[in-house]
Amino acid sequence: FDIDEQVFVPAGTVIEGNANPNDPSDNAKKPDPSTQTFFVATRGVHDPDAKYCGTNNNMEPGEAQQLRIGFLLNSDTVVKNINFQGKDTTRPYDNGSLCGGAAFETPGCVSPGFANGVGNGWVGKQGCYDLTGKGNGLVTGDGRGVENVVIESVRLNDLLGEGQGTQVAVWVAQTQDGSATRSVRVTNLVSMLTRGDGINFHGNVQNSVVENCHIENTGDDIYAVWGGYATGPAGISFRNNVGKNAGVTRNYGYGVCIAVYGAMDVTFTGTKCYDPPMNNVCENGPFCNSCLAYVHDGWFGAVYPDGNSIKFNGNEYFSMSGSPITDRPLVRSDKNSAARVVTTEMYLLP
Repeated sequence: FDIDEQVFVPAGTVIEGNANPNDPSDNAKKPDPSTQTFFVATRGVHDPDAKYCGTNNNMEPGEAQQLRIGFLLNSDTVVKNINFQGKDTTRPYDNGSLCGGAAFETPGCVSPGFANGVGNGWVGKQGCYDLTGKGNGLVTGDGRGVENVVIESVRLNDLLGEGQGTQVAVWVAQTQDGSATRSVRVTNLVSMLTRGDGINFHGNVQNSVVENCHIENTGDDIYAVWGGYATGPAGISFRNNVGKNAGVTRNYGYGVCIAVYGAMDVTFTGTKCYDPPMNNVCENGPFCNSCLAYVHDGWFGAVYPDGNSIKFNGNEYFSMSGSPITDRPLVRSDKNSAARVVTTEMYLLP
């Protein structure tokens, strides 16, 4: 099936393909195409100067939906047993802080919200804002939170070569009114290439799970929680996932397997992270391939409310060949951070 825009999926809709595209014994193995259901974007983003996030009001309503080719999932929706192929070959500079572009998104702001600094002064503020804090009215859907979204047994960006893919695999957007997006469950998702993150829960995401997923070859972090200046992100679990080769599609300039940018309560367990050698010449220092997980503070609008808990347990860190990594910690965080990191694993402040 050709897909040429972001398709609005009404509440209560089920999109189910013919068969599970993923082999549990080898997630990198391509499925037999004769058994599969494919959705393929008819075009992609190739210009790094493309307007993408509404920065400084550089977009009109509806324009973002023409670029973010994929599915906008509303409440009580299910997507299961499909393949999706994007055709983006670059990450626009305007999407540098990340505002979406996923195969699967939920309604919210087109712009990412204030990101160029600490978020404490933004707590409780409603509306849509670009990364500099300039307001706009750009939304996908009605801009409000949804609930009960299931993404199960899907495969992304493994049909075509030449670096073609989506910006992100799954993007839960920050909402215009601050309302929560709840009960998002992502299971058995395989993504073989993205220009930005793998999965990013942004804003006020609650009681949601990512499990048994396999994501390779990103241009940024693989599994991310970006609560930003929302104080409600809680009950979020990432468990038994695999991440491999973070940051490669942007020449390893940024990205780790797990990243947190503000949250109240999130848990990461059973992750297997496969990383290239330590990137000592990275322009962003320890923000690329220096650990399994980085808990960020002081930028991207991140807020860690009193009583927060960022938990890590049973995660494993390997080289690309599968040997244990011992020259880097599993978890890093920023000095003087308000994040309360709870872990028994090797933990290092920068």
